[in-house]
Amino acid sequence: MLNALSGLFFLACSTVSADRAGDSSGGDTGDGEVEFSCPYEAAPDSNECAECIDEKCADLVELCARDEVCACMVDCLANEGMPGIDACLGALGLDDAPAGFPGVEECVGYSCPDGDECSTPRDWAPPEADLECDGTGSDAVPGGTGADCDFDPTLPFDPAGDVLQLVDLDGRLCARIERRSDGAGTLENTEWTLVDLWVGDIGEVAHVDADTDACWYSSHHNFNDWVHAWTGTRHYDIAIKEDGHGGSRRYYLYAFEGPELEPDSCPASAEGEACIEGPVALYGYEP
Repeated sequence: MLNALSGLFFLACSTVSADRAGDSSGGDTGDGEVEFSCPYEAAPDSNECAECIDEKCADLVELCARDEVCACMVDCLANEGMPGIDACLGALGLDDAPAGFPGVEECVGYSCPDGDECSTPRDWAPPEADLECDGTGSDAVPGGTGADCDFDPTLPFDPAGDVLQLVDLDGRLCARIERRSDGAGTLENTEWTLVDLWVGDIGEVAHVDADTDACWYSSHHNFNDWVHAWTGTRHYDIAIKEDGHGGSRRYYLYAFEGPELEPDSCPASAEGEACIEGPVALYGYEP
């Protein structure tokens, strides 16, 4: 169910089927798949776009490099710059970017926009990185028995604070997120740890034990952070987005029904889970 986000965790295999690989493919492996052969060479060290990618987005590039097609897209990006991404996809016979590449694209778009770097096009917008939820569920989020999210009515809303108190426009749903800053992360971000979570419909709020059944994903620049939590077969995802440095903050809640998870696991994919509701826009609670 996750597209760009899931690419940060689960990358595709290093072989692609013939109908995706186009003319860039190698020989047939005998089982309907073809070995991939990248037509692009790594950009030289003097290439300023490649230098910026290596400096600003190395962790995401390393994840992407586990897949040959994704790694090839990075080589093409370094050589052709941001305006050449569509041409790169076309040259490789791809309709969509391989898993893992949208994260690199977003990082490069924000971090290397100058003409002497990767030259972000004027109309560039970051790739979509939202969970899919088709509305076929029960349109209800309940997973607990709590009366509410135990808001502190004296706490002003601070999007950079240790406590996020969130509600939907109708006042039907709430989420209270307690988190701890563990300092600078490896993706030029703040590394957050989830401490406690309340989430759900008023009167049926779940209090999720963050020690075993929830976690926080701290993204590059914290532009696309995620809270993952589950109680029994009810799974929750809260997207925490920032539109560029100092940009507006947006919060979205999703609920899924899925298999029970083992304690201390934190999958980044809603694959095979039934959509209950989402995305539900949440807003900072102001006392």
